[in-house]
Amino acid sequence: MGVASPELMDRVFSERFNARDKAALLELYTPDAVFTFDGEAKAVGLEQIEGALSGFLAAPLKFNGRFISVYVSGDTALTRMKWEIYNEAENTTSTGVSAEVLRRCPDGKWRFQIDDATGGSRV
Repeated sequence: MGVASPELMDRVFSERFNARDKAALLELYTPDAVFTFDGEAKAVGLEQIEGALSGFLAAPLKFNGRFISVYVSGDTALTRMKWEIYNEAENTTSTGVSAEVLRRCPDGKWRFQIDDATGGSRV
């Protein structure tokens, strides 16, 4: 299931990532969504996105993300999230700024259409 408003996606994504709930995490994406971590390799569709996220979920890391911008126009939202990944000792191992496009789906819930995990950080 998606989220009721785009402004909730950062918190829900973080909660589901940290719970290691892969099925619930995948429910945040449209069936034909695109995910990239580095802007080069991309995963298209839920099966490929599941594969791309599996490595992150297999590691004993936590995720904290907060939106720094959310712009909504009709059924489309453009967001940017400042995030960090940290280990059990709470040492930050990676940081970045993502860029996402969210869509309101026919069920009224918002889901990622495009999730570029480092898109706001790359030059």
